[in-house]
Formats: sequence, C-alpha cells, structure tokens
Amino acid sequence: MYSMTEVPLTDPALVALFKALSDALGHTEQEDPQQLAISGADVILAVIAWHDGKAVGCALLRKLNDDTAEIKRMYSRQPGVGTAVLAYLETYALQHGFQKLVGAARIINSKAVNFYLHKGFKKCASYGKYKYSSQSICMEKSLS
Repeated sequence: MYSMTEVPLTDPALVALFKALSDALGHTEQEDPQQLAISGADVILAVIAWHDGKAVGCALLRKLNDDTAEIKRMYSRQPGVGTAVLAYLETYALQHGFQKLVGAARIINSKAVNFYLHKGFKKCASYGKYKYSSQSICMEKSLS
C-alpha cells in the first residue's frame, strides 16, 4: 500500500513534509533538517512513505546509544501511514541491533501520544532535551 524510501536529510520531499509537520504543530520558525543531526546522536535513517507518487509520511531515526534509537519528526498526511512508517522503523532498528525505541510528543498532541500508546509504547523517564520539559511525554518500546 505504501512504499518507503530512505533519503538524505536534504531531500526536497522530506523537507516539505517537515514544513507541513511544523505548520501542523503551530511552529512559527522552520527547523533546518540538517540541524537535527548536530545535537546528540546522529540521524541514522530518514524515511519517506509514498502513495500514488505522493510523499504522505516521514520519520527520522537517531542513535542514542548502542541499544536505543529515537524516533524523530514522525508525520503522516493520511490514516495508516504512521503505522507503516513505524513498522519500517522497528524493522530497521532490529536489523541494526537496537533493543529499544524511544520517542517524545507534546502532551497537547493527543493524537501522537495515543498513536504511540496504541502501538505498544509505554511512558518512560524523560531524557535529553525533554528531561525538564513539562510539555512533553517520553515513551519507549522494547523491540526484543
């Protein structure tokens, strides 16, 4: 139903999806996609979901440590895309030796929070830049 393409952070379709995500979240400043790789661990995967020749979803995966990868900038434009993208990320992470996925969402983004909870993620201790954030919830999922 959806095809996945691994792309560089500068891919125009990925940049357009990031802009749509920022707009949907109400961000007034656009992030430079290459800046995402500077703080913390590097991005190890950027993926776009395609349907009928259109980019309909995306996500990044960053290595936090040898066992844990972090989902960043997950976005979908239609129902079902998030599930397909997450399945791709989980498979990729397992194939590359990761035991756990983590991610964060703004508490007011109930759609994202509920998505992760319904996909087997559980609330976990805050980490990284979210450690002192009262506006975010951190979640994790064991892959083993």
